[in-house]
Amino acid sequence: MKKILSIFSLVLVFAFSSCIEQNYPLWSGAVVEFQDAVVRGPAAGVTYPRITVANTVGTVNLQVNLVGAHRTSDETITYTVVPEGTTGVSGTDFTVSGTAVIPANSSFATVAVTIPNTGAIGGSVDVLLELVGNANLAPSENHKRVQLRITRPAPPAPGA
Repeated sequence: MKKILSIFSLVLVFAFSSCIEQNYPLWSGAVVEFQDAVVRGPAAGVTYPRITVANTVGTVNLQVNLVGAHRTSDETITYTVVPEGTTGVSGTDFTVSGTAVIPANSSFATVAVTIPNTGAIGGSVDVLLELVGNANLAPSENHKRVQLRITRPAPPAPGA
């Protein structure tokens, strides 16, 4: 009798628990974000990561992620240099285009930052980039900024 009652109880548990309708919320939006802002922690005192690169690196490619459904056509997104976090001079210390393209049926774009070799002048400069997006794709509020710190080697000591 106990076995029959146990089996009957299990059958009831499975019967009533298997039919519970789950209404999970679905997000249907889309945003763009810097991959480095997702995988790196923010630098001290700011809300974005700082990536250190040498002035001899040439080009730094930053991945931009599309978070949401793929698009059926190319999406051109814009980004800007934020003056409050930038000490470098555009055209001298770095060059950016201001746009990146997410190809149709893709999740990624590349922001290219060209860093010319300014020689051994010492110190470092910063460039803070912020995604703006476009009419269809807003930037992710938490992952829209990345700062590059461009280091320059010190000049040789006199007489060395």
